[in-house]
Amino acid sequence: MPIRRTAVVVAGLMALALPAGAQRAAIQQDSAQAQIRSVLRGFYSNLESRNWDALAAYVLSPKLLERRGAAGDSQLVARDRTRTRASSRVAAAPVKCPSSGSSPMIDQAAIQLDADWAEVSVPRCRGGSAGTDEFRLLYFEQRWRFIYTDLFEAPTNVSTGR
Repeated sequence: MPIRRTAVVVAGLMALALPAGAQRAAIQQDSAQAQIRSVLRGFYSNLESRNWDALAAYVLSPKLLERRGAAGDSQLVARDRTRTRASSRVAAAPVKCPSSGSSPMIDQAAIQLDADWAEVSVPRCRGGSAGTDEFRLLYFEQRWRFIYTDLFEAPTNVSTGR
């Protein structure tokens, strides 16, 4: 009888631990997304003010990316190289733009996390046109850093003055 009671207690404790683990993972994901949104706000602020030195602090050098794995960890390096090539695009919600202004909609950003990697799409308006800025980030040395950026550029009207 004591073995059966012990088994029931162990099963009960395991059932309690599973939701706690899932809850912890959700909190970590929410925390990572909040950190990424904060990094995006700083990025766009420095981009708008043309503070190139501050922007450089957000970018991870490709050489550091290659050295981030353990010595001889060629699988990590190969995976990281292919990921930085804008492998798949995370779909951000469609946006309706005002007639003027350039506004990134950071709160509407689509963020896809995969361990220490993030793929991010930020809807943005520029000159009345809607588009999406694409980013790939890596969590490195206790913060999120950019590995890849593809900023939306609005189409320009080219007229020939003949």
